[in-house]
Amino acid sequence: MKTIRIATRKSELAMTQTRLVADRLVACAKALGEDVNYELVSMTTEGDRRLDKSLASFGGKGVFIKELEVALLEGRADIAVHSLKDMPAQVLPEFKLAAVLEREDPRDAFVSKGGAKGINFMDLPAGARVGTGSIRRVVQLKALRPDLEYVPIRGNIQTRLAKLAELDGVVLAAAGLKRMGLAEQITDFFSVEQVLPASGQGILAIETLSKTLSDNCHCEERSLSCHPEERSDEGSSPELLPLLAAVNYPETFGIALAEMSFLKALNAGCQFPVASHADIVPAGDANHSAVLKMRGIYWLESSQKLLQACIQTEIPATAGDDWFTAQGEALANQIKVQQ
Repeated sequence: MKTIRIATRKSELAMTQTRLVADRLVACAKALGEDVNYELVSMTTEGDRRLDKSLASFGGKGVFIKELEVALLEGRADIAVHSLKDMPAQVLPEFKLAAVLEREDPRDAFVSKGGAKGINFMDLPAGARVGTGSIRRVVQLKALRPDLEYVPIRGNIQTRLAKLAELDGVVLAAAGLKRMGLAEQITDFFSVEQVLPASGQGILAIETLSKTLSDNCHCEERSLSCHPEERSDEGSSPELLPLLAAVNYPETFGIALAEMSFLKALNAGCQFPVASHADIVPAGDANHSAVLKMRGIYWLESSQKLLQACIQTEIPATAGDDWFTAQGEALANQIKVQQ
């Protein structure tokens, strides 16, 4: 029986999400007539340790995945599991996005004192204090309620919920709350029209090595302190490819490519108030099976203006990875011409 070593962050949410991926790996392997087991290789990342500063001030999205990628490079893990929204838009050549699970609820959620019976966001009194660690959220929340005070907070879900002792509410990703069994604490949801979620929000991603390591390593581009000479011959084995293909949800994978390519085309990370959300809906036309609807925003600090764009495109039967990537780039180009 093969044991798949899965790199994951140590937080309770990360471990819960990684077990969801692991259980799907085992189920898909069984459907393929294989027996596999898994081992969680947990670690604390720089983003988990440095809770006293904003992510934008010390490295952005990559701070949640560096250590996991080093584990892949050194052969201590076969795959790594991330929340896609924590991944940089540009994946280093040594790695690849191998598979994603079906998307969970992508919306942001508001939790106030009293949970489901608490005061809704739009009903809060003027001057109420709302906690969030995301500048993307703050820009959009201010458009809805400019009369509220927005307080920066960081930490895991439990830490943020504990802030309700001193705040009137907090804003969190609905997906994390639901996966942790905390949906009953949600007071209300923000529609994607009210608050556009982070690109990749609600999607769990599986990252692997892209190929056998060469002497031309790009690790310094993300300050990875890797030691590829320590790598065993067992990491990211090619025999996992059929299993990862079975685990993957193609529709969500296409959405992931579109949303991440939007970020990449704008050279944006968590230090920018930028977001995108794509959805695949029925075409309503007998000649076409589905339509990709995608919306993006970008906060232009110099003019204090929120730039917005949207596309709606019929998905051709031949659509592959490049097609979905091109849609994200096309949406980004609509933003660029407004700058």
